[in-house]
Amino acid sequence: MVRQKPTALRRLSAASCLALACVVATPVLAQTQAPAGRGETSEAGATFPAAFFAQYNPVTAADMVARVPGFELRDGDDRRGFAATAGNLLVNGERPSSKTAPSELLKRIPAGSVLRIELLSGSNAAIDIRGQSQVVNVVVNQAARADAGTTFVAGLRHIQYSNRIGWALQASRTVSLGPKAVLALDIQAPNTLGRGVVRERLSSGTGVHTGSRYQVSQAENRSLQGSAGLRWRPTPADSVNLNLQYVPVWNGSESVQLETAANGALRSSLAGTIEYQNNYSAEFGGDWEHRFGQTLTVKLIGLVSRTSVDQLDSFDIFTAPASQTLRTQDRSTLTGERIGRVQVKWNASDAHTVEFGGEGAFNFRDTSLDIINQPQGGPPVRVPLAVANARVEELRGEVYATDIWALTPKLSVETGANFEVSRITQTGDQSKERSFSYLKPHLTATYEVDPRTTVRLILQRDVAQLDFAEFSSAVDFLNTSTIQGNPDLVPERAWKSRLELERRFDRKAALTLAVFADWVEDVHDLVVVGGLDAYGNIGAGTRAGVEARATIPLAQVGLPNAELRVSGLYQQTRVTDPITRERRSFSIPLERQGTPTGSATLNAGNKDWAYLVNFRQNLPDISAAWGATLFQWAGREEYRKAEIIAYVREKPRLDLFFETTAIKPVTVRLFVNNILVASEARTRTFFQTDRASGVVQRVEDRTSLGGPEGSRTVGFVVSGRF
Repeated sequence: MVRQKPTALRRLSAASCLALACVVATPVLAQTQAPAGRGETSEAGATFPAAFFAQYNPVTAADMVARVPGFELRDGDDRRGFAATAGNLLVNGERPSSKTAPSELLKRIPAGSVLRIELLSGSNAAIDIRGQSQVVNVVVNQAARADAGTTFVAGLRHIQYSNRIGWALQASRTVSLGPKAVLALDIQAPNTLGRGVVRERLSSGTGVHTGSRYQVSQAENRSLQGSAGLRWRPTPADSVNLNLQYVPVWNGSESVQLETAANGALRSSLAGTIEYQNNYSAEFGGDWEHRFGQTLTVKLIGLVSRTSVDQLDSFDIFTAPASQTLRTQDRSTLTGERIGRVQVKWNASDAHTVEFGGEGAFNFRDTSLDIINQPQGGPPVRVPLAVANARVEELRGEVYATDIWALTPKLSVETGANFEVSRITQTGDQSKERSFSYLKPHLTATYEVDPRTTVRLILQRDVAQLDFAEFSSAVDFLNTSTIQGNPDLVPERAWKSRLELERRFDRKAALTLAVFADWVEDVHDLVVVGGLDAYGNIGAGTRAGVEARATIPLAQVGLPNAELRVSGLYQQTRVTDPITRERRSFSIPLERQGTPTGSATLNAGNKDWAYLVNFRQNLPDISAAWGATLFQWAGREEYRKAEIIAYVREKPRLDLFFETTAIKPVTVRLFVNNILVASEARTRTFFQTDRASGVVQRVEDRTSLGGPEGSRTVGFVVSGRF
C-alpha cells in the first residue's frame, strides 16, 4: 500500500493564489499617486529619507529596512568565506566586514542615526551590488550616530503548553571616541522556552492499527550575545572597521516517550535529557580601506571565527517485558574559519567601474561521537558507528574580476568571473584528500524602460559549498534515525537564470514579478552508503518557477494609512530518484528547509510553494497601529533508502499585533502569534527492503503540538531609546 498525497491540488492552489494576488494588486497600484515630499525615484532606484519611516515608529535600522516598499532583505547564503555569502545590505556604500546576518547587524544601528535608505536596482558603477538584483544602502550620519543614545528592546512571551514565561532583552549604544571614531555596543539576552507534545498512530502496511506513541519534550534555550563595532577614520583617505562578537549558549531539553500496543499494553518507554555544554561562538573581523584619489581604492578584509558545541544525550530505555538500558551519546564539535581578502576598485568613469581581487581561507570541523549502551546490571558497551570521528580541513583560494558598465543611460551591464580552487582533507575513522577547481562566470543586465519600470536579467554559474557536518555520522535517539557520514560528497553546481520586472508606482507602491530556471548538476540529496542513509549527490536536476512581491497602499479601497505586502513563490524541482528511477522533487531534509517567518522575508528553500502576506494600518489619531501576518508553505519530503518522510502544515500561520506610542517615549507592542495553531503533521512510510519494492511495511502518522512553531504565543515588547 503506497499513500498518495494531494500535492497537485496544493500546488494548483498556491499558483492560483499567486496569480490572483498579482491581478488584484495591479489595478490598485496603478491608481496610486505619488505623494509630495516622499523622496525621489531615480535611474539608480529609490531614496527614502528618515522622515519617510517616522510613521512606523522605528527603533533600529532593522525596523526601517523592513518598511522599504518592494524590497526583501536577504541574509545571504551560509557559506564559508566572504565571496559567496553576500546579502543585499550596504552600510554607507560598503559591505559589512562580518559574517553576522544583515538582519542582525541592522538591529545594532539606532534609527536616529540613519539619514536615508537607498534602494538600488541592478548594476551600479558606484556601488558594490555584487550580482544582486536589489540592495539597500543604509546611509548613517557618523556625527548623529554618536548622539543617538541607547536603544532598548524588552519583552515577555508565553508559549502555549510550556507553562513558563520566556523573555528577550536587547540594548545598543553608540559612543563617540572623538571626531574620527565611533564605538557601537550591543548586548542581547534571549530566552526561549517551549514544550512539545507529539502523538503518533502506528499502523501496518495494510492500514491496521498496531499501536500508539506519545512524547512530551520541554526545552529551554538561553544565550547571551555581546558585540562591539568600531568605525575609525584616521585620515581622509583611510577607513578602518573592527567587529567583535561573542555568544555563549546554554541549551537543554527533557523528553519522555511511551509506546503502547493496539490494546494499550506498554511496549517501551524512553526518558532522558539532552544537554549542551561548553557551547559558544566567537568572531573577530575587520577591514581597512585606502583611497588613492577619487578613482582607486584598495580594501583589506580579515576574519577569524570559532564555534564549539558539546552535546550529551542520556536516556533510560525500557522495553517490555523487563529490559532496561541506559543509552548515552557524547558528541563534541569544534569548527573554525580564517579568511583574508583583498579588493581593488577602479572607477574609470562615472559609468564604468572595474573591481578585482582575491580571497584565501582555512576552515576546519573536528567531530567526535561516542555511543554507549549499558544494560541494567551489566557493563557499558560501545556502539560501533562508521565515520563517528572525523576532522575535515579545507584550504581554499579564489580570484575574481568584475566589470560594471553603464552602456547607455538606460542599460547597464555587470560581467565577471570567479575562479576557485580548494583542497579538502579528512582524517579520523576515514581518510581522504580531494582537490576541486571551478570557474564561476556571472552576468547581470539592467534595462530601465522608464524612470519607474526596470527589467533585469541575471545569469550565473553557482557552486554550493560542502557542509562539513555531513562528512561525519549523526544519530537521533528520539526519532530512531541514523545518518552516516559521507567523505565522497561533491559540491552541487548549477547554471542559474532569472528575469525580473520591477514597477514602482510611487514611494509606497511597488510590484516585482520574476521567472527563474536552474539547471543543477550533482543534486544534493539523500543516498545510500554502506547500507545506511547519507547525504550525497544523485545526478542532474532542474528547478523552475515564478515569484512575485508587491507593496500596496490601501487608501484607494477605503483604508487610510494602511498597506498590504504580498510575497509569493511557486516552483518545481525535478530529479531522477536513484532507487526507484522515477522523476520526483528534490528531497528536503529538515536541516536545509527554508521557512517563512513573521518578518517581511520569504524563504522557501526547495519547497514547491510559499506565500507571505503582511498588513499594517497606522492609527495616528490614537498614536497606534495594528496589523497581521499570514503565511504558509508547501510540505516537504525526505526520500531515504527504505522510507519516505512527509511533513505538512494544513493550516496557515496567522499573527496579530497592536502597538502604541501613546506612552512616551516608548513603543509598546502586544502580539498574539500562531492564532490558528498551525501544527505540523509527519508521516513516515517504511518499505520492505527499499522503496523500489513498493511494498509498505508500516506507517507512523504523527501530529505535533507545542514549541515555538506549533503553539499559540502571547506576549508584549517595549522598545525605545534614551
